Amino acid sequence: MLNININYPYPVIREYTDDYQSTEFIGELKVLLEPDGYAVHTNFEINNKGIQILLSKRILTYALEVQCVSTWFRKLYPIHENSVIRLDPQMIHERVELIPCIVAATSIEGFTNEDFAEEYQDMKFDLNAGDIIGIGQKRTFDALYQNDIIKNGSSIVDVGGNDKLKEIQCDFSQSTIKLTLPADQYENYRSCGYNRSKYKMLNAILIVPALVEAIGIIAADEKDPEHQSGHQNRAWYKTIVVNLKRFAENDERKYLQLLEKPFASAELLLGNNSADALKFLCQVE
Repeated sequence: MLNININYPYPVIREYTDDYQSTEFIGELKVLLEPDGYAVHTNFEINNKGIQILLSKRILTYALEVQCVSTWFRKLYPIHENSVIRLDPQMIHERVELIPCIVAATSIEGFTNEDFAEEYQDMKFDLNAGDIIGIGQKRTFDALYQNDIIKNGSSIVDVGGNDKLKEIQCDFSQSTIKLTLPADQYENYRSCGYNRSKYKMLNAILIVPALVEAIGIIAADEKDPEHQSGHQNRAWYKTIVVNLKRFAENDERKYLQLLEKPFASAELLLGNNSADALKFLCQVE
């Protein structure tokens, strides 16, 4: 299993390391959900000529390590010409880790590189097939069963009415977010809901605040893993997380940045107030 924090007996290219002077390994990943599973699209680059030559000769190879703690699945996939890796949804569930890397495809005697840090200059290392040469930035995504996530055409926010209520209530304890309005407001909501010209108003008044609060719950969970909300297994929670991570292209830092901007992220989830997005996020009963 790859570990970016351990010390190797030879120089390793990493995001934060002093083993090389100026070498950068970029391992871009994009995960797409397809009918038969997950497709991981790769785009790997490195700016080190010596490493590039060894890659072209297949002495080294780009690779992707896939790990899933929930199912104990772990596999290293060689990557040639930025190939697409397809993952069987029956083999993975919940959080999946993707780690781009460069590994030795064969044994190498006297491995050296002009960009080694000063302390390694002119040193040579004997490597075995499978030894790690470089480790890229880790990405994660959530692999979900069919009934884990609310699909397009279904509602992530259910709006209803109650004669006894005097103010709006928002309940996050069920699979969908339950927004309950006082009876008179609900009737007004119903009458507006069938008029497309009023979708933007409905979003601003009702749906955006509910999504902002939901994103706030998720953000709090990410910031403090020891004090969780208990909503992680709700379908609305997983749906928001999956969609925000897709918008962030499964870049963990970009995903966390989206959580820090709940209003903008709520608008993003609504698809700029499009009719299809409103249908997905909030159905008028």
